[in-house]
Amino acid sequence: MPRPTLAALALLSVLVVSGCSGGDGDDEPSAATSSATTPSSLSPADTLVQTALAQLEAGDAAAARATFENVLELDADNVYAHYNLGLLAQEAGDDALAIKHYDAALKTDPEFTSALYNKGIVLETSDLDAAVELYRRALAIDPDLAAAHMRLGFALLHLGKTDEAEEHLSTGVRLDPKMADVKAPSYG
Repeated sequence: MPRPTLAALALLSVLVVSGCSGGDGDDEPSAATSSATTPSSLSPADTLVQTALAQLEAGDAAAARATFENVLELDADNVYAHYNLGLLAQEAGDDALAIKHYDAALKTDPEFTSALYNKGIVLETSDLDAAVELYRRALAIDPDLAAAHMRLGFALLHLGKTDEAEEHLSTGVRLDPKMADVKAPSYG
């Protein structure tokens, strides 16, 4: 199956990270969001993705979930449907399902930093080394992800790699001064 048209979907891939702390609600991963795109230029699957994103914005997670599942019936490799289904599963506490969908998104687009970052968050309590690797991969693709620097820094600090941890933490704060107020997540 061909890769999704990047021109039509690129606007959907914006990840807005509101925080980086663990467990206090400030670290809710964000859905891929859309901007104004001419509906007539979109495929049926892409149109459904936009519908699902609007449902998420309206607070109707159940409808969005169903719509994203419909997207997968039309396009089984749709990176945005898999990513957002992973996000919904993560928010519901279903880590196994979240990882399944993030992996499916990453199979289609191995450089999808939002899926790398969120999968890292899911894995922090069960496999911190794997989470570290995911944050490193995300930062290799986009070195300006402040929240990924922070999560990586906190993880490295927990693993006793203080010098490298401090470097990432200071980079995260430099990139986004609001990160200075972020507390380290709990690792179990």
